[in-house]
Amino acid sequence: MRIGIVGAGWWAGFAHLPAFKEAGAEIAGIYSRTKDHARRLAEQFGTRACNYQELLLNCDAVAISTTDDTHAPLGIEALEAGKHLFMDKPLARTFEEGQAILAAARAHHRIGLTAFTSRGDLAAETAQGMVQSGAIGEILYVRGHFHGGYMGDPAGPTTWRAKAELGGAGGAVADLGAHLFDLTRMVSGLEFTEVMALSSIHFQRPDPVTNYDEGAILARLGTASGAFSLSRVHTGGIQVLELELQGTRGALRLRPAMWANGGSGQLWWAKRPGDYQEIPYNPALLRGRNPSWSWGYFQFVELARRFMAAVEQNQQPTPSLEDGLAAQKVIDAAVRSSKRAVWESI
Repeated sequence: MRIGIVGAGWWAGFAHLPAFKEAGAEIAGIYSRTKDHARRLAEQFGTRACNYQELLLNCDAVAISTTDDTHAPLGIEALEAGKHLFMDKPLARTFEEGQAILAAARAHHRIGLTAFTSRGDLAAETAQGMVQSGAIGEILYVRGHFHGGYMGDPAGPTTWRAKAELGGAGGAVADLGAHLFDLTRMVSGLEFTEVMALSSIHFQRPDPVTNYDEGAILARLGTASGAFSLSRVHTGGIQVLELELQGTRGALRLRPAMWANGGSGQLWWAKRPGDYQEIPYNPALLRGRNPSWSWGYFQFVELARRFMAAVEQNQQPTPSLEDGLAAQKVIDAAVRSSKRAVWESI
């Protein structure tokens, strides 16, 4: 496969480019609105910088790692040009934009993947297998949080993620919620049906913040309940993504790998009644990867391989564009609920 890299920020160089090279793809070129960034990254990886139309003429698929406002226009243009689509999360700024991406993929019979990092995580995949095997029985309730401090300094700058026109109206509810909501769907096998959210901007800045710093979300997932906390202004420790599932026969608590190596995720299991005990990941899930590889790169190698296999087999991968749209539905409902102070259906 000839893969075109769209975006030349740190994540493109840290995860997208090296993962696709490891998976055996040919890097067709790099496009970025910031041409100097594209040239530097192209030199680093032995490829070339080019404009978007030139890139589309010389690739089979694109991997997009850009600001969220560009996901829909860039993704749809690629799909209409007959290219397959590897899209970083969140799929788009809104459900309507995500729906338009999915419609274009279906209309042009193209393969699409939404790149949720935890879908290639050892702890998350081990937990998913345990739930599917009945290790915790029927799920009663779910608790989760994703807390980061990347905007925790009140005197710090207003990044693009804090601008609704660039990062969407959800702010942390979208940026971090996309990960947590998809992880919940992945591991539990449940679908969100309703949410009630309270979201806030806690630190206004000279360059105005226009989306949420933090959100507290109650949810219904069929007959199960959920409670979720999301924050980009959390101080006092490292960034943490954690999910707990309580069931009729037991419970699971997991922390996917974050900032360390690919094998650094943690998973705990408890019988009912009983105490948590840490359990190892399933080594079969390595699939030829080295757990000492860095977080991000480790998971994206798996996602790149899935994407390339899906294109070869003409089958939609997991996580699909539909998975990205499912997370976007939850994000949009949480934003509506925050504004209206009512339960919102998904």
